[in-house]
Amino acid sequence: MRSINRRDIFPAFGAAALAGIAAAGLAKPETLTAAPVAKPEGHSPIIAARHEYFKNIRLADAMSAGNPPQSYPSHPDYEIWDRKHFSLLEKAWDAAAFMADVPSKTWADVKAKAQVANKEFTDYCAFHVMENQSNETRLALSIIQDIARLSEQEA
Repeated sequence: MRSINRRDIFPAFGAAALAGIAAAGLAKPETLTAAPVAKPEGHSPIIAARHEYFKNIRLADAMSAGNPPQSYPSHPDYEIWDRKHFSLLEKAWDAAAFMADVPSKTWADVKAKAQVANKEFTDYCAFHVMENQSNETRLALSIIQDIARLSEQEA
C-alpha cells in the first residue's frame, strides 16, 4: 500500500472544490437562496402603526367632512357621532404614541415616523399655544418636513 502525501491530497481536494464551484455556477439562482428577501416595510410594527394612524385619521376626517348635522352638539345623535369620532381619533393617537415609544430599526421606520410627525406635530403646533416662530420648533418642523418630503420622493 502506498502512503499518501500532500502532493496527492491537494490536487484531489482542488478537483472536488472546482467541481462544486462549477455546479454552483450552473445551478438556477432560485436554488441558491431560500426565498427572496422581504421588504422591511412588511414586518415592521412602526410601519403598521403608520398605516393604522392614517387609516383612522382618514375615517375621522370623512366623518367630519361637510359638517354633517350630527356633528353639532344640539343634534339628537351627537353623542353617538362624537363617541365614534373620538374613538377613531384615539386609535390614531395610540398609534402615534406607540411610534414615539418604539425605537426605529430601519430607515423605513424613520420615514414612517416622519410622515406621522409631519401631520401630527404640525397640527399640534397650530392647535395649541406654541411658539411656532421659536428656533427650536421651526427646526423640529423643518427636519420632520424634510424627511417626509424626501421619503415621498424615494417611493
